[in-house]
Amino acid sequence: MMNKLLVITLFFSVSTWADAKIDFYKKVFPNLNSTKSHKVADPISDEPTNTEILEAFDAKNNLLGYIREVNTTTGCNSACLPVIFTLFYDKNVQFKKLLSRDGLTKKNHAPFTNEDYQKLELILLMNPKEFKKVGYPTEMVDGITGATLKEYDQVVVKEAAYSSLRVNTYNQQTMAEIKKLQQKK
Repeated sequence: MMNKLLVITLFFSVSTWADAKIDFYKKVFPNLNSTKSHKVADPISDEPTNTEILEAFDAKNNLLGYIREVNTTTGCNSACLPVIFTLFYDKNVQFKKLLSRDGLTKKNHAPFTNEDYQKLELILLMNPKEFKKVGYPTEMVDGITGATLKEYDQVVVKEAAYSSLRVNTYNQQTMAEIKKLQQKK
């Protein structure tokens, strides 16, 4: 009897968690009915864990777009909080939206504001050329004060240079992976 109760409890827990994920995705894809998982590379994280991209479909099995869950670090190797977010793309691999269930943070763990999320989405759409010359996130800030260097000031969320860089890097890598998936079809 105890084993049956455990199985039933696990089933409902997994089912509830899956429903919560679908409800979260429906914030961007209101007509979402199902998803299909694809394994992809994660050359960005030290321990590759972001190895899945989802195709999103409506009830008639029409492709709505793509979803990628990302749980990573800023790359700063200090007391920075994890960077946990979800990227959404339309069926033409155009960036649609970034959402974060837990919320992204800036310097001193201050939460992102709505304006910060808007700026981050603009950064993703622009893919600043300044990021291409960054070898390591700490190159973007003053080593003593931690202030963002002037050359990066306009292309990052204020007090979130590391997160801006990391999210943009995943955005670019995700679009490349989606294009590879499309070529296989």
